[in-house]
This record gives sequence, C-alpha cells and structure tokens, in this order.
Amino acid sequence: MSARLQVRNLRVAYDRNLAVSIEHLTVEPGTLAAVIGANGAGKSTLINAIANWSRAAPRLSGEILIDDRAVAGKPADLLARRGVVLVPEGRGVFMGLTVEENLRAGLSAVNAGGKTYSLADIYTLFPRLRERGTTPGGSLSGGERQMLAIGRALRMAPRLLLLDEPSIGLAPRLVSLLLETIRALVDGGLTVFLVEQNVHAAMAVADSLYLLERGRVVASGSVAAMRDDPRIIEAYLGARDG
Repeated sequence: MSARLQVRNLRVAYDRNLAVSIEHLTVEPGTLAAVIGANGAGKSTLINAIANWSRAAPRLSGEILIDDRAVAGKPADLLARRGVVLVPEGRGVFMGLTVEENLRAGLSAVNAGGKTYSLADIYTLFPRLRERGTTPGGSLSGGERQMLAIGRALRMAPRLLLLDEPSIGLAPRLVSLLLETIRALVDGGLTVFLVEQNVHAAMAVADSLYLLERGRVVASGSVAAMRDDPRIIEAYLGARDG
C-alpha cells in the first residue's frame, strides 16, 4: 500500500528567506503523524504548503505526493477534491451561520475518496454540536468552534485530514477530549497529519513524530522511540531523574 502523504526535498521560502526545508516525510494510511516543535519552527508553514493554503504566496519547490500523485502547488480546491482537507489555525467557521448550517455547507459536492460523514456521525463524535445546532458560529466557545471546524472538514470526506494547532487556546480538558476524538477517527481508518506545539498532547495520540527546528526535521520516528530522544526530553518533557 502506498503512503498517503510523501514529502521530498520540499523548500518553502518567503522572498529570500528559507522557512522550511524538509528532505523526507511520510504519513501512512490510517495513521496519525504529528509534527512537533517550538513556536516559529515552521510547523504551520509546512502544513499550509501541503494544502497550498497561504496568503503570503511563498515560493515552493520539491515534491508533495498524495497516494503517489504529485500535488505540489496544485490549487487548494483541486486538493480538496482529492481528499486533502485542512483545518487551519483559527478554525475557520462561518460566524453568521448556525452550527447545522456550517455542517451542511461542509458537505462535499464531489467524491473525494474518503469516508462520508453524515450529520448524525458528526453529532455522535461531538454531542455538544447537537446541543448547539441552532447557535451561530460566532457565539460558540473556542472549543466548540474547533469541534465545528473538524466536523465541517469531515463532511468533505477527507482521505488526509490536516490539522494546524487544534489545541491552541483550549483548556487542557478540552484538548484531551478533542485529541481523543481525533485518535478514534484514526482508529476507524482516517489518516491525519497534525502540527502541534503541545508536545505532551501530540505524543498521547500520535503513531509517529517529526521534531521540527528552524524549518528542518531534526528527529523522527515512532512515538515509543521518540520518547527517549534527549532533545525532546530536555526541551519538551522535562529532564528525567537519575
């Protein structure tokens, strides 16, 4: 089986400033791969380059493959039709539409190749959204907006769900609940690529990790292996006694 996502020799630059330089990155089908790193490490630049979603028009070179098909630089709407769906930082819901209207607006008009999630499926995953069905998006809490943004993305039948900092601004309890739900989706067959500054949260749900520093991957491997990486222990998990 082919990798769902492959990144090879990817370079992303703004003017003359190289922001990301990735030699190789792979996400296997039905797994959750997480990119971790400090603020400013290039995590959002990387995920936005994969989705070709950016207001700043960066220069991009290298290969991005989805199921062995080259997609680097392809229009974002084409990528969505191929099942690559991004939930950007800031969540991106329609503030003037109700929860249910947002979810209905997210229904894919084409077969993107992934599982089609019904409204009932979304409400089962996020019961709070059912309770808030007639509430405008602009009146939701931060956690509710994140649930809604992910629900809208699932309605687009993703083959690869891209999540940019889903825990940002959320209380720890909501972070755990949200990531546990994402993990359940992965266990059900969805492929997820997550960038996350909350290293503890990411390691609790991911299958594999990439540590990004100054736009470059400096360590990668399974979560079990990466727990013992000195760079992660010292910078993110705290030094171990003894």
